[in-house]
Amino acid sequence: MRFSASILAQAYNNQSSIIKTLKTSDGQTYTYDFAPPSDASKPTLLLLHGYPASRHDWATQIKALVAEGFGIVAPDMLGFGDTSKPTAIEAYNGKTISTQLIEILDAENLPQVVGVGHDWGAGVLSKVTTWYPKRFTKLSFVGTPYIPAGLLFDVDGFNKQSLETAGYMSFGYWYFFNSWDAAGIIESHLESFFSIIFTANASSWGTDFADLGAARAWLTANTTQPRPSWITAEYEAQWLSLYRQPNIVPATLNYYQALLRGIHQKDEAQLPDTARYLQVPVLAIGAAQDAILPPEAQRAAIEPWAVAGFEQRILDTGHWVALEKGDELSELLIEFAGSA
Repeated sequence: MRFSASILAQAYNNQSSIIKTLKTSDGQTYTYDFAPPSDASKPTLLLLHGYPASRHDWATQIKALVAEGFGIVAPDMLGFGDTSKPTAIEAYNGKTISTQLIEILDAENLPQVVGVGHDWGAGVLSKVTTWYPKRFTKLSFVGTPYIPAGLLFDVDGFNKQSLETAGYMSFGYWYFFNSWDAAGIIESHLESFFSIIFTANASSWGTDFADLGAARAWLTANTTQPRPSWITAEYEAQWLSLYRQPNIVPATLNYYQALLRGIHQKDEAQLPDTARYLQVPVLAIGAAQDAILPPEAQRAAIEPWAVAGFEQRILDTGHWVALEKGDELSELLIEFAGSA
């Protein structure tokens, strides 16, 4: 299937990949890093970042994958980085975003790829593989789970369960992100937001950020803490520059709000049950120190749907796997993508 899309610009970045800009047929502009495989026997990986991040989070993996002969496509997701930032919640419909990403693959003449998603990138990967399953040969969910299309994402149930087992609501922050004033509070306390998102103390993330009311309290008090060792001053400066762009904060919160408010449901309610099963090999990469999504929860959310093979590997890291354990993640992806 071929879509009407145009590549507007390209330049080389410092990972020996190309920075490209593509305008989709519905008028959104995506920026993405691209490198074709230098070894014809090796696939291209579609790398989908999470919230609140950008394609730059994959820098270590891009360098390693390209050096091993793999191809990469790493977009700034809709609302993020250098990609368009529509603020209307309807723009974040899962089928719509899936089609936009497929347009990028079509523009690069990539009939099939290995899909890799972290955080909300895993959520988007769940949508794309549902609507365009034949475009993927393998799937990897990093730190976060697969979200089956058309089924209730039961935030209340998850919070009830984690309150009983861990003593805090692991998805309590979703209620804050869904509130009318969240974007303004984050914009007014951006350094504080960076400080709690990229925390050095993974064990306290559940109580300091995830628990009901914790994120709002942290930000309104303008609390900060030292950068973790795996975050450089350059990364922080780049992140702050990106997140000071107009509309980026309300735009990116739409990923949470769209799921909570059922924006995807009209399309997904029509899907048969068989469309939810993952028909290609799946690698889950768990983050042992993640206080919101521990490896056992990731496994439970993915394994029942992975009917063509499932494996989980666990790294001793917090949520930001690509930043904290970049080399180890690269090795796992190279092994998985390169295996028969």
